[in-house]
Amino acid sequence: MFGATMREHAARYEYAQEWFDVIRLAWSEAEDFDFEGAYIRLRQARAKPKPFGGSRPIVMNAGASPTGQAFAIRNCDALFSMTPKGKLDEFAAHVANVQALGAVDVYTVGVVTCRPTLREAQEYYRHCVIDNADWAAVDRIMAMRGVTREAFPEDFEERRFHQANGMGGMPIIGDPDTVAAELAQLAAAGAKGIALSFVNYLDELPFFANEVLPRLARAGLRETKPGRAE
Repeated sequence: MFGATMREHAARYEYAQEWFDVIRLAWSEAEDFDFEGAYIRLRQARAKPKPFGGSRPIVMNAGASPTGQAFAIRNCDALFSMTPKGKLDEFAAHVANVQALGAVDVYTVGVVTCRPTLREAQEYYRHCVIDNADWAAVDRIMAMRGVTREAFPEDFEERRFHQANGMGGMPIIGDPDTVAAELAQLAAAGAKGIALSFVNYLDELPFFANEVLPRLARAGLRETKPGRAE
């Protein structure tokens, strides 16, 4: 985005490790600190204010490669992982594997299309994601990542459609009961949380908050504050 030359994949994570080690020192009680690494060198560095309450922010990382996942398991509280539609068994196995390697939660990403009826939701999803997708933009984003029809002839169309759906989030389509049930299935498969996208937040988020969140609360999947009904 800013014209910097990308390092080789493994080197990016080596740099990221040094960067995060520095951040942890900056968050620590140390007033001044030095750091000597292959990429970062600091003398008498100081960072204020410190994180509130003597703790630190929750740290998350999205890494699909073994190197990226190892970085998350080594450093983070949570790993973002994609959930292929209809492949919850694979996702559950992935969560179990990640948690066997380290005490890290697994979050996923979803794109919600929720309407009063299943038919309305399906029609709106088709209108936005299939009939009126910006396929030129989708193809360009994929090409920038080396995903072309020539490189992936067997599943290029599947990858293309997946990318059009909110940059790869799991499509969650239906009425409030259906959407809540799919989120419950993700939780049962081991997802600790989910980052949600909508086509139009202003129009869709209030309906989701009023209809789906209370269902999740009743299912025990969402905490509610004392005195607040959901």
